[in-house]
Amino acid sequence: MYEFNGITMWSLQALAIDFAIIVLLFVSLKYIKGWVSNLHANDEITERDNFAFGISFAAGLVALAIVLTGVSSGAFAASLQQEALQMLGYGVLAIVLIKLGHFFQDKVALRKVSLHDEIVKGNVTASIIDFGHVVSVAIVIRSALLWVATEGWHGLPIVVAAFIIGSFVLLLVSQYRVQLFKRTNKSGDCLQQAIIDGNLAVGIRYAGFLIGSALAITAATGIAPYAADNINASLLYWAVSAVVCLIAFIILHLVTIKIILSGCDISDEVNRQKNVGVATISAAVSFAVGITMATLLGA
Repeated sequence: MYEFNGITMWSLQALAIDFAIIVLLFVSLKYIKGWVSNLHANDEITERDNFAFGISFAAGLVALAIVLTGVSSGAFAASLQQEALQMLGYGVLAIVLIKLGHFFQDKVALRKVSLHDEIVKGNVTASIIDFGHVVSVAIVIRSALLWVATEGWHGLPIVVAAFIIGSFVLLLVSQYRVQLFKRTNKSGDCLQQAIIDGNLAVGIRYAGFLIGSALAITAATGIAPYAADNINASLLYWAVSAVVCLIAFIILHLVTIKIILSGCDISDEVNRQKNVGVATISAAVSFAVGITMATLLGA
């Protein structure tokens, strides 16, 4: 078979199938978003100029792309038909898990505010929070896909189990931010009220911290050993490693942000003065610490 730099005609056909399915999944996401939101996507984006809805929809596209990088990694299947079925099956699973994780974060982590209702109203802060939820969930799903070393459908239940564990760890992150906001906010308002009030700085800082935490959890893929013959122990190692990575991330983020913004009352700048610049720096530090941990420690 003709081969150029390791690429054969067969692998090109497999790549073409994968790309076609990926495009199909991206297009279907538009209609799924409209159906779940009970809205017409085009009307919200172009007619009403609902920026919040556009950001929320963009979050779904980014999240799906992140997960699909985990699905498409590794060797091709034994046949083109099997490759198509696996890509489509895992792609649909990715959308389902993203929606479930998104729903879990919205309804459990932030019970006092309906992000969906706020996004329909055009609340950009709510859409930024939504972006953080969706993308962080996608990062955790991708890390689970990369961690499970089993090819084909056999790794499916383990991926779901690792996703559930990762979602609970993300919930700890959300609750940490909610409680920290309550403790440091001088006006006494809760984080949910800040979202309703449209405090964009709070949304940026929260979303950045959540995404950074998810990247840090990815480091667990390189720490927790995966043993196909002892799944329970592997999942336990995964859970413990994820929590340890999260604690390390919180400490490293705190130290880094205090050094970079020394002499600055970050909570007051973000919560009361709504300083988007400080919030963006905080989000950038979260991302930097998280991606560094994922790169140095992740698989």
